[in-house]
Amino acid sequence: MENSSGRAVTREPCIIGDDKRRIQLVHDYLVSRSDVDAISDVLPGDAPRELVEAVTANCALDHVGCLIFPSELNAVRAYLQEQGLRPRKPFTGSVVRDRLAARYGVQDERLKAGCLDVQIIHGELSGDSSRGIEVLCVDPDDELTASALRNERIGQHENHVAVRITDPGRVEELRSILARPGGPHPDGGGYNPAQGEGGATVLRFRAAGFTAMGWPRRLEIIVSGRHTEVLLRHLGQTAPGGDSGEETDRRLLRRLTGAWGTQAIRAMVDLDLPDHLAERPLTPKELADRTGVDADRLNRLLRALCHPWIGALAPAGEAFALTALGRRLTRTAPNSMRHLAQMYGGLFYESFGKLADGIRDDAQPFVAVFGQPPFEYFRDHPQQGRLFTRAMAEGAFFPDVAAAVDLTGARTVADIGGGNGELLAHLCDAYPDLKGALLDRPEVIGTARDNLQAHGHLNRCTLHAGSFTDSRDLPAADVYVVSRILHDWDDQTCVSILRAIRDAASGDSTLLIIERPLSDDPEDASVSSLWDLNMLVNNVGGRERTREQYRRLLEEAGFLVVAERPLRLDISVIIARPAA
Repeated sequence: MENSSGRAVTREPCIIGDDKRRIQLVHDYLVSRSDVDAISDVLPGDAPRELVEAVTANCALDHVGCLIFPSELNAVRAYLQEQGLRPRKPFTGSVVRDRLAARYGVQDERLKAGCLDVQIIHGELSGDSSRGIEVLCVDPDDELTASALRNERIGQHENHVAVRITDPGRVEELRSILARPGGPHPDGGGYNPAQGEGGATVLRFRAAGFTAMGWPRRLEIIVSGRHTEVLLRHLGQTAPGGDSGEETDRRLLRRLTGAWGTQAIRAMVDLDLPDHLAERPLTPKELADRTGVDADRLNRLLRALCHPWIGALAPAGEAFALTALGRRLTRTAPNSMRHLAQMYGGLFYESFGKLADGIRDDAQPFVAVFGQPPFEYFRDHPQQGRLFTRAMAEGAFFPDVAAAVDLTGARTVADIGGGNGELLAHLCDAYPDLKGALLDRPEVIGTARDNLQAHGHLNRCTLHAGSFTDSRDLPAADVYVVSRILHDWDDQTCVSILRAIRDAASGDSTLLIIERPLSDDPEDASVSSLWDLNMLVNNVGGRERTREQYRRLLEEAGFLVVAERPLRLDISVIIARPAA
C-alpha cells in the first residue's frame, strides 16, 4: 500500500499478528454459525419475532467483516489463501471510508486528494462461494492518527455481519420492517459502484449492546444495483453524523468530559511526567518514586492519559510510554506546548467557567474571576505573567514564517509586541544577515533579552520598551511584524497600532500581520471560531476577525493588503504595504 504522500511503504512483517487474529476470528465465526444464528446475533436481543423472520426469510448470509491495518495488500491476500479462502480482487470501500472520515474528522479536501483509502478484500469459503469474510484494509500510515488506530482496534467498530437480499424488489419492504420500533437503529449506508456488477446499495443498522464475540451489533444489508430513493429514506432516519444513537451519545460525552482531559494533561505536566518518560517507558512504581506521589493514584492518571480521547501515553507492557502527542509536552521538544497546557489548564480554565455570564450579563469572565483585566493581572502577578509570555511563545508556526515570506532583501525586521523574542529568533536563524528589533512592555523586555541571548542573536537585535500605539517608541525597519497582537484589542486600538507603524515606516516597508482569520462559513473546520470564544472570555475587547475586517482596519490606517500566506494551525500571514 501507499502512505498519504503517495510514497510506497515497505515494512516487515506486512501483516501483524493482531490483524491475523482478527481475520481468524471472523473466519471461525462464519463457519460456526448458520444464517439464522448470525442474523439473530446482530439484531436487538428483544427484537420482535416477525422482524427476525422477515430478515432471515428474505436474506442470505453474505459475509462477516473486520477492519485491519496492513502495510501491504498482497500480504492479506496471501494470508487468506493460507487459511483456505479464495481472495477476490480488492475494491475501494467508499461507504467505510466515509464512516471513518466522519468518526475522526478527516476533511473532504483530504479525501479528494486520495487520503484514507479503504480497500476491501473478499475471501470466499472454499466449497461455498456464496459466503465469505470481508477484510477492510487501511494503511496504518494513511491519515488516521495513532489514537484513531488504537480506538478502532479496541472498539472493533467496523466488525459486522452482512446479508444479501435475495429479491432486490423487496428492499424497501425490508427496510421499513427493520425501522419499526424494536428494530435496530439506521446507521448510515451508501452506494458502492465498485462492489459487484452494477455496484451495490448498502444499508447499515446498529443495535444496542454487543454480540457474543464482543463486537458491535452491526448489520449490513446488501442489495445489488443502485436504489437511490430507498437509500435516501434510510439515511434520513440515520442519526446526525451517520452515527447510531449510542455513538452520538459517545461523541457528546467526549465533549462533556473534555475538561477532564484538559486537567489530566495539566497534571501530567505539573508532575513532570513527560520529561521523566522522555528517555524510556517507566512503570507506575518507577514514576511514583521519581515524583514522590502514590503509585496507585498515579496509575489511575496514567491509564486515563492512554485513553484515545486523550492519547498522551501508550501502554508498553507494564510500563507507559509517551506518544507523539505526549512528547510535545516535554521541556526539550521542538515547539513544546508545555506552558500552553499549564495556561489552558490553569488561569484560562478557571475563567471559562464564567462563559455563560459573559454571554448573558455582558460581564468580562477573566475580570469576574481574577478581579483585573488580563494584562494588568499579568503585570501585577509576575509568575503568571512569565507563564503567559512563555505560552504565547509556544507557536508551532514560528519556523514557518521565514519560509512563507521572503525576507532576502530586508536589512531590519521589527517585531512589534514581540514578547520573549521567539519569533524574532527564528527569523534571525533563517536570515543570518538580518538585524532585528523588538518592542514590548518594560516588564517583558528582560525575558526577551535572555531568550535572544540564549539563541545567540542578542548582538544583532535592539530592544525597545514602550507603547505600540506611539510611533515615537517604534524602531525604523524594512519589515514590521505584528504577530497575534491585533486580536487582543478593539477596532479603535488596532487602528492606533497600525497608524503608529505607518508613521514609523518608510514608503517601501512591509507589514506582516499574523493572525487566525475567521471564516465566513460558521461550519468551516478552522479553529478560529474557538479562539474567538477564547478572546471573549480571556480578553477585554479583543476578538478574531474575518479577512475583510482586517483589510478594512489596514486601509483605515493607510495600508493595502497585497497577499496572504497560510501557516499551520489555521494561522495566516497577511502581507500589507503602505498605500500611496
